[in-house]
Amino acid sequence: MENLEFHRSRRAFGAPRRSIAMRLLGGSFFVVWQVVRLTICAVLILTEPLLRATLVPIAFLSFVVTLIFGFLIGDPRFPRWGMLAFSVGTLMLYWLFLGVMSIFMTLPRSNDR
Repeated sequence: MENLEFHRSRRAFGAPRRSIAMRLLGGSFFVVWQVVRLTICAVLILTEPLLRATLVPIAFLSFVVTLIFGFLIGDPRFPRWGMLAFSVGTLMLYWLFLGVMSIFMTLPRSNDR
């Protein structure tokens, strides 16, 4: 019983609660962060189809051109490794965009576990 009263008195006198100004500052920071996050997320969502429609076909077509001219026909003047690197780099640029998009987006927890 004495131990319980000691903890009550210690909480009342020893450890001050956070002030109202600190709680308001924390709450306003949270609201500002959510507004910025949602704005960035909206811009990323709107630009994703455009990037997907350009970067993925460019990567695929440059890969096909590299296969045909660089390896099947075997043109010695064709920069096969540079074109292959361009194809992989274009696809990795799209994946990087998706990674940045996943940083700003939070999806609800799934119940499928």
